[in-house]
Amino acid sequence: MLPITKIIDTFGYVIYGALALLAVWGVYNAILLYRMLAKKSLARATPLLQQIHDLSKAGKYDAAVAVCQGPPYWHSALAQLIAVALQNRDKGIAKIKQILVMEFHTEVIAGMENRLASIATIVRMGPLLGLLGTVASMIGAFGRIGGSEKVNPTALAADISLALWATGSGLLIATPMMIAGNDIHAKLRRLRDQTERQLQEFLEILEQLEAPSSRNAPGSRSGTVRAVLPR
Repeated sequence: MLPITKIIDTFGYVIYGALALLAVWGVYNAILLYRMLAKKSLARATPLLQQIHDLSKAGKYDAAVAVCQGPPYWHSALAQLIAVALQNRDKGIAKIKQILVMEFHTEVIAGMENRLASIATIVRMGPLLGLLGTVASMIGAFGRIGGSEKVNPTALAADISLALWATGSGLLIATPMMIAGNDIHAKLRRLRDQTERQLQEFLEILEQLEAPSSRNAPGSRSGTVRAVLPR
């Protein structure tokens, strides 16, 4: 049967392995999130909106949807939402807004929010795992001091140093992940705000095309193109 100190040492090395996996998982999620945000953003929406306006005005809704679903716009959140709106254009502006809200949250940002939650979990778990590794290694080190075997001070100092590195590793993982998580969260808010503004322009175009006779009616435009995507 293995001595308790050897079992504790083995457990400490398992913690180090878990910290390494945690770091790799965090970097992987951060890279994916930055790539997804870059794809979903559309800095210049005017060319797309102009094409959609011209095709929709000519009644070529299928061609407009094809533009949204083809390169170079197919990855952007705006094109994805416009395609959904055009496919449901017969349901009215109010219903289209409800569909767009659901589409935005379930198909556009749900996956990114899940990965962002993983990064937040890594930020919390890193220091805790590091502290657990430190405690386990310190227990093993002091177990050798209390044992009958003769302890080499140099080896003991190395064991204690290794134990403290566990906490340092946890903090080293959590700190950049926290910075990356906050930056990604800010970029996600900017994506939502940018898509909101661009989508308002499209809904104004769609409203003009679908109900030109009601544009001058009292209250016809109230609340139709504002606050499409809730905060």
